[in-house]
Amino acid sequence: MGLKVFVVHFLQWIIIGFGFATAIRYEPTATPRGAGTSANPSGNPSSGCCQCKFDDTAYLNSACGSMASFMILVQSLMMSRCDIADPCRRAGRSDLPDGQWYDFIIVGAGVAGPILARRLSDYPWWKVLLIEAGPEEPTMTAFPGLAFNAINSSLDWKFLTEPTQPHPTACLERGGICAWPRGKMVSGTGGLYGMMYVRGHPEIYNKWAREGNVGWSYSEIEHYFERAEAPANPNMVRSEPFARTRSGGPLQINYFPHKPDFSDDLLNSAKELRYRIGSLRGFNQTGFMVAPMMTSAGLRGTTSRYYLRPVSQRPNLDVLINAHVTRILVEKWSARAYGVEYIDKNGVRRVMKTNKEVILTAGAIGSPQILMTSGIGPKEHLTKLGIKPVKDLPVGENLHNHVSIGIKMSINDTHYETLTLSAINEFLATRSGPLASTGLTQVTAFLESSYSTAGVPDLQIFFDGFSSKCPRTGLQTECPDGSINTCPERREIVARPTVVCPRSKGYMKLRSPNPLDPPLLYPNYFVNEVDAKILVEGIKKVVELSKTKALRKWDLRLDTKPHPWCARYYFGSDAYWSCLIRVQTGPENHQAGSCRMGPVGDARAVVDPELRVHGVENIRVADASIFPIVPNANPVAAIIMVAEKASDLIRAAWMVK
Repeated sequence: MGLKVFVVHFLQWIIIGFGFATAIRYEPTATPRGAGTSANPSGNPSSGCCQCKFDDTAYLNSACGSMASFMILVQSLMMSRCDIADPCRRAGRSDLPDGQWYDFIIVGAGVAGPILARRLSDYPWWKVLLIEAGPEEPTMTAFPGLAFNAINSSLDWKFLTEPTQPHPTACLERGGICAWPRGKMVSGTGGLYGMMYVRGHPEIYNKWAREGNVGWSYSEIEHYFERAEAPANPNMVRSEPFARTRSGGPLQINYFPHKPDFSDDLLNSAKELRYRIGSLRGFNQTGFMVAPMMTSAGLRGTTSRYYLRPVSQRPNLDVLINAHVTRILVEKWSARAYGVEYIDKNGVRRVMKTNKEVILTAGAIGSPQILMTSGIGPKEHLTKLGIKPVKDLPVGENLHNHVSIGIKMSINDTHYETLTLSAINEFLATRSGPLASTGLTQVTAFLESSYSTAGVPDLQIFFDGFSSKCPRTGLQTECPDGSINTCPERREIVARPTVVCPRSKGYMKLRSPNPLDPPLLYPNYFVNEVDAKILVEGIKKVVELSKTKALRKWDLRLDTKPHPWCARYYFGSDAYWSCLIRVQTGPENHQAGSCRMGPVGDARAVVDPELRVHGVENIRVADASIFPIVPNANPVAAIIMVAEKASDLIRAAWMVK
């Protein structure tokens, strides 16, 4: 390291330390029920410090590397803040006595699992166990400004898809292999994504009902959204999308307290093209908006934070972490589930048993994998692997996902890092600023292609920009490459048109009988050519935005450098875009459908409309895998609705008994 660089870093450490020391503002921390004064022996609730501890994951060390000294210091500070780390309300533990009996065992503490754990443990006579393969929700996933940093870390399953057979159809520059990040921690993929909260169009749920799923039309499930939601911004309740919602739900929904100035001009450009701006709700989903987010107090909102932590001291609720469930135990003579087998943090196989049900909430990949390793799935496939079939069901079929493409653009704005020492101090003082926001990603659009059902958007556009990942110094003049004062005069903006009503369907299989091996995932992107045509239309809609007067002051320009794999086509032609979407496919992270819901007699279905696995007693699935059709928006809101409804279905079944 040169002397000049060393001096800069040394001075920066001094400045950072002084800035943190003078900016820290401690806030009261609620004492958890049953914790008593031992949670904060100082007796001063505003001290921001307590003696509660949990095994936190310092993943920025690997995500950012050794050069990002600023980020490592930020991590150390935030993990030491009791008002942010929230250590006194962490329920996860890695050890429980072997062979215990529970009324309900819930597998997967991602989005749906914490909701079911909360709702079922509301009844003190029911003993509930929630099992998670990963660690407790880390402190550093709580910051919107670092929303995606955990991807490819130890908190990510790091799934990779298989090339489409007989020849690849997507992600061609990576050999037809697409990356599918999935969260491996309490909060699951809810700790990896951008926090956008959108229910999706009612017609999607009405289609579920028309397929024979009684009780799943939008009018029948709308109150489950409402039961969960607690919109914090008064404008959300006055002018929709939450006009019917009362504020008593656990789920805090708000707008981020910070957004870049470019966001307003982006919305003005959409208005110039006569799109609806804001108030996208119900059957009026088409248009642009700054999206509602799962956030409060400047932090990421997750179901584990909103549902699980407030009840972490319940004596009838256990949360087992770092425990990988390998299979469901099923009595062969009665086809009835009675427990689960799992591998604990030390690699030891253990068993937990249930009096009532095993509920899978392990997601669109985890839930079908566990069913198949338990002998529930396609008979021929399981037999080939030496797994004795318990029930022949189409587990793993109907796997589908949204699919996108990133279109690079730039604006006339010097590309300084947004996450600076000043931004950290602003967050600590006001819980606002770039650390409390995902930048431009909070702006989204729902649009209709020529292939859409009238009024039902089949395209969503995400926008990326004005965000940081791993700044090295925290200086105001730091550039994306870590240099100082030599930044590009143009800032990169990326628009990601996304097909949200995909016609292409894939499938998944077990790679081997070993439950620790990742499954074989075949998304089959673009096997239905209509998906490709819709995405090309989405690209053209993005190009239209770049020509508006509202964005002229930013000198928004499309990156016209052709991709070398598509250079044989004229840039901007349909043929060029069709090539690009297959070469640089954005695989998205909205997987669904692999344990499809359908009535008795539906040969495509794995679970019935009460989410019970067909032909096997005492197993339910309650996550995105049950979607017959993935909603045409970020699926988290729909997963929350499913979990809320599942809790009622389970309560009704066992209260009667």
